[in-house]
Amino acid sequence: MNDAAWNLTQAARETNQAVTESVVAAQKRNIALAQSVLENSIELLKSHAEATRGLTHEPVGKSGAAAFDTIVESAVAAQERNMQYAQSIVESATEVLKTNIEAGNALAQTLVEQSQKQQEVWQTLAQESLNAYMSFVTAPFSYYQQAAETARSVTLRGMETAQHVTRQGAEAAQKAVHQGQKMAEAAAK
Repeated sequence: MNDAAWNLTQAARETNQAVTESVVAAQKRNIALAQSVLENSIELLKSHAEATRGLTHEPVGKSGAAAFDTIVESAVAAQERNMQYAQSIVESATEVLKTNIEAGNALAQTLVEQSQKQQEVWQTLAQESLNAYMSFVTAPFSYYQQAAETARSVTLRGMETAQHVTRQGAEAAQKAVHQGQKMAEAAAK
């Protein structure tokens, strides 16, 4: 029975570790995205400031048409920089979102596997408990035998209920991940 309890503890620890590692990795990706956006924003602002400075230092002697052309060229260049900036943010965010979805899928799979391990351990633990109880109760009295059968059936029903609840939880997690994928794909389009 100690082995089963140890296995149950290990399965729970592995599940918690998988969840923690997934959350930390996602947080690192999100921080890297935010840092990238901030750095790109700063570069864009510097570029706009340089272009504006260049316009203010243009020779005053330019004719109206030449000055207008310079201003238009500067505005077009600024618009191009803005578009590149926006595109880089969308691409980076889409990549982070895809990676987070993949990590979510991997985590969901790990959780399903760990859930199955825990079910197996619970079954072993319940069986060992039942066996110990049966050894203790094996007496010539039918009353004790009947009580053991009742305990066994209650334990089995409890295990079936636990398995059912665990399966439902795993299915709900998978549905949530798939729904997140669909939303990410829709957002990417």
